[in-house]
Amino acid sequence: MASSQTTAASTPSISDQPITGTSLDFSLFFKATYPDEDTQNTTGGSRKRKSRGMVMYRCLHCPADKPWANRKRDNAWHHARRCHADIISSLDRTLIGGSSDVLDDEREATRPRIDAFFPSRYSDVSLRRMFDRDRYLDAIISLITRRRLAFSAINWDEMQEIMLAANPAIEDLLVTNRSALMRLIDATYELYSSQLMATLEASISKIHILSDLWTSPHRHGILAISARWVDQDYRPQRALLAMPECRYSHSGETQASLIIDTPAKYGIASKVGYHVGDNATSNDTCLSYLSRRLREDYGLTFDPSKRRIRCVAHIINLSLQAFLLASSKEALIAALDATDDTSNDQLFAQFYDTLHDAGQTTRTDEAHQRRRASRRGNRILENFTGWQHIVPLRKVHNIAVWIRKSTLHTAIWDDEIKLRLGIDNATRWNSWYRLLDNFLRYQSRVKQFLIDHDRELQDDILLASEWEFIERTHRFLQPFASATLLAEGARSTLSQSLSIMDVLLRQYEKYKELYSSKENHDPHMVHCIDMGWFVLNKYYTLSDQTPVYAAALLLDPSKRRKYIERNWQESWHAPAIAAAQQIWLDEYNAAPIPESLRVPLDVSSSSGRQHNELDELLSDIAVTGPILDDADDFETFIDAPPTRITGSPLQWWLHRDQRKAYPRLSRMAIDILSIPPESSDVESNFSSARRTLSWDRESMTCENLAKVECVGNWMREGIIVPKSHGGRGVISSVAVEFSVETEAEDFLD
Repeated sequence: MASSQTTAASTPSISDQPITGTSLDFSLFFKATYPDEDTQNTTGGSRKRKSRGMVMYRCLHCPADKPWANRKRDNAWHHARRCHADIISSLDRTLIGGSSDVLDDEREATRPRIDAFFPSRYSDVSLRRMFDRDRYLDAIISLITRRRLAFSAINWDEMQEIMLAANPAIEDLLVTNRSALMRLIDATYELYSSQLMATLEASISKIHILSDLWTSPHRHGILAISARWVDQDYRPQRALLAMPECRYSHSGETQASLIIDTPAKYGIASKVGYHVGDNATSNDTCLSYLSRRLREDYGLTFDPSKRRIRCVAHIINLSLQAFLLASSKEALIAALDATDDTSNDQLFAQFYDTLHDAGQTTRTDEAHQRRRASRRGNRILENFTGWQHIVPLRKVHNIAVWIRKSTLHTAIWDDEIKLRLGIDNATRWNSWYRLLDNFLRYQSRVKQFLIDHDRELQDDILLASEWEFIERTHRFLQPFASATLLAEGARSTLSQSLSIMDVLLRQYEKYKELYSSKENHDPHMVHCIDMGWFVLNKYYTLSDQTPVYAAALLLDPSKRRKYIERNWQESWHAPAIAAAQQIWLDEYNAAPIPESLRVPLDVSSSSGRQHNELDELLSDIAVTGPILDDADDFETFIDAPPTRITGSPLQWWLHRDQRKAYPRLSRMAIDILSIPPESSDVESNFSSARRTLSWDRESMTCENLAKVECVGNWMREGIIVPKSHGGRGVISSVAVEFSVETEAEDFLD
C-alpha cells in the first residue's frame, strides 16, 4: 500500500509533464504569426514573408472571443498543458496505442477520442467559402504582368498543385483559360486608365512626356510613351501611359500622331510640359508636328525647341563612342548627320557604322599587322577605328577575344581569376569601362595569368607602362560611368544635366593637358579626347535653345546664380539668366496663389491674443524683418546664397515651408525640377517588354503587349495596389468563363 502511494505521489500530473515534439505536434495547437508583417510594405511593392524575428504563437483551440497568443514557445507549451490537458492526454494515448487488456479496451471506449477536440473536417462548401478569389486574381495577374510569367503558366500542373495544396476544394475556381485571363487584364487596364486619368488631371505640376522607339523581338516598331509629374499630394510620380505600334513609318510625324493620342485619351493636353527623348533629329520633326496639333486641336502654345530635353545618357554615350572610335572631326560630323532620322535602338549602331566606314580609308597600312594577328589566333576586329591605335587598349581587347573564342580559355580564366572579364561592345561605351574595371579588379591575378599564357598571347602581354595607361584610362572613364548612374537615379532632376556636362567637359580638358605634356605625351590619346570633347560640346551648345536647362540650375537651392558665375564664361551669364527669368515672367509671376498657401497680412501672435502696447514696444527692438512682399520672386531667390540640402532639389521645393514662402516660384520650380534629365523610364519599359517577349512568346499581339506592360508598370509604381495591401486590386467582377478555351489564346504566348 505504501509502495502504491509512493508511486502515485512520484507521478507528475499531465500539466507538469514536459511535452516534446515526439508526443505532440506543435502545429496541431499553435500557429506561428508575424504581427509586424502587416505594417510593412503597404505601398503595393513586393514583399517577402518574414520567417524570423518577432514571432507570435496563436492557440488554435482557444475560442475566437478569447484568443491566446504569446511570443515564447515554452509559454505556449505551458498554456497547452494548463488549458488543454484533456486534448493532450487523448492525443498521447492515441499515439502510444491501447492495451490488449479487455478492461483497458472498455475504459478506452468510454474516453473521448482526439477527433472530438478538433473541428470536424471542413466541408467543400466551407473550404470554397474560405477561398479569397480577389487575392488569388491579384497574385495571378501580378505574376503574368509584373513578374512576366507566361500565360500558359496557369495550365501548369505544378501551378495548380500549389493552389490545391492550400485549398483542395477550389479546382473549378482556378483560372485555366488564357483568354479569360487576358480579359481580366484588359478590364483592369480600362479601370486604372480612368483612375490614372483622374490622377493626372489633379496633378499640381506639368506632365512631362518621355518617348522612344524600339524594334521588338517579334519585329514590330513599338513606341513607349511614359510620363513624369507631381501628384496632388506633392509626391513625384511616373507611369507608362501607352505602348502603341508604330507601323509603316518611323518618321517624327508618325510618332507625333501616336503621342498626341495619349494626352487626348487621358485628358491632359493642357498640362503637357516638356518632352524628353534621344538626340535623333526626328524628334525635332516630332515636336514640331506635336506643337501644330496642340495649337490646332486645343489652342495651346508648345514651342518645340524650348520644350525639347535631350537625354544626357545618350549624349554621354555618343561622346565616348567618338572618344573610342572616331578618326576625324569630319567622320564625327558625318556620323552625327547619319543618325538624324534614326530611332534610339538603331542610333548608336548607325553612329558606329558611319565612323567605321569613314575610318576604313585610313587603315590600309595596317593590313600586314592584321594578317599576322589572324595567323596567331588573335583577331583585331576591323570594326574599330579609334582605340585600335592605342596599344594598351588594343591588347586588352585582344585578350578578351582570346578568352571568349574558346570555352577552354574561358574555363581557365574563370578558375584562375574568379571573375568573368566580358568583352567590349561596338555601340555601348560602358562595356569598355566594365572591361577595364574587371581587368584591374584582380590585377595581380591577371598579371600572373598573362605570364602563364605568354606563348598563346605573344605580343598582347601588357608591359608595366601599359598597365599604368590602363589605370589612367579607367580613372578617366570613371566619372562618365558615375554620371550616367547619377542621372537615372530616383533623385535625379534636370538641374543635373548641365552640371554633369560641365564636369565631363572639364574631365576631357584635364586629360588633354595631361597627355599633351612632355612627360606623358600621347598623340593618339589626345586625338581621342578631342573627338569625345567635340561631340559633348556640340550638345552642350544646343542646350542654349532650351532655357529651362539654365532655369533648373538657378532654381536648385544648392546652386542658384553662384554656380553660373563660378563655372561659366562671363559672356554666358546674362543671356542664360534672362532666358530663365522670361519663363518666370511669362508663366508664373502673375499666377494666382492657392488659398492654403496665403500668408496672413497681420500675424500678431501664435496665441491669437489681442495686439497691445507691449507688442508695439517689442517691435521697436525686434531684429527680424517683416515678411517681404517680393520674397516670392525669381531674381530675389537666385541672388540669395546657395543652401546645402540633404535631398533632391525637387524634394526641397515640395516641402510645405518652401511652398508657403514661395507660393508662385515653387510652382515654377516644381514644374521644371520634375523634368527627368534622361529617358531611362522608357528604356526600362523596353527592357521589361523584352523579357515579356521571350523567344517562345513572340506570337503576342502588340495590343496585348501594351496592356500587359501597362498593368505591370502600374503595379510596380504603386498605382495598382493589391487588395491584401489595402488597395482596390485588379478587376475580379468580370463575367468570364475560366475554363472555356478560345482561338484567341494563340495570340498570347
